Amino acid sequence: PVVLDPRSDARLVNAPDAVNALARAGVRVAGIANNHALDFGDAARSRTIGALRGGGIAAAGGPAGAAIASIGAATVVVTAHDLSRGLPDRLAGELGAARRRGDLLVCSFHVDGPPSYLPGAALRSAVECAVSSGAIVIVAHGSHSVGPLERRGDVVIAWGLGNLAFDCDCTDEREAIVLEVAIDPVGRTTASVVAVEAGLDGEPARTAPDADGIFDLLEAIGSPRLARQGCRAFF
Repeated sequence: PVVLDPRSDARLVNAPDAVNALARAGVRVAGIANNHALDFGDAARSRTIGALRGGGIAAAGGPAGAAIASIGAATVVVTAHDLSRGLPDRLAGELGAARRRGDLLVCSFHVDGPPSYLPGAALRSAVECAVSSGAIVIVAHGSHSVGPLERRGDVVIAWGLGNLAFDCDCTDEREAIVLEVAIDPVGRTTASVVAVEAGLDGEPARTAPDADGIFDLLEAIGSPRLARQGCRAFF
């Protein structure tokens, strides 16, 4: 029998072919830590991990733990944590252990709640923990809203990516960003974002027709001044 998660008002599911679509897009790691991970129980989450691995994609988060990806000569460790129940008790230990497994640590955090441009207390604490653990890239998602961009030396932080593609009537936020980070052999980073109009209600995502509007918003909520080049901006 399927044990449904009683916390979920909406139960989200993807068709199995979604794994092939991700693989064709070049996705190497997929985070599975979020407030809908157990919508259809532990068995369904295990099938998700197996389907991703079968498609050549490493799962990160929950029972999958940290994911490992080789990019050039570097070993990149990717973690995923859900903050919808607050800060995980073992977060510092898990991030520290993950950092020791590779050359670069990328941390992602899922947050729940009403859309907000500004990060909540749990996310702020999680990001500080990730910085202390040696993460080079930290991203947050799940509130459906974009958040500020930040740099601390070569550490890149995106406090909210917004929606990319979402076929559910539970969100109508269309402002979104895709973060791109290049890291040279000595750890120096170059970071940029592409302004995106999210694909909702079955529509495909696309580059934003009003990229400057999204960049203006990012600056207004606390991002540094962005160097704009069309639909891309460097920070």
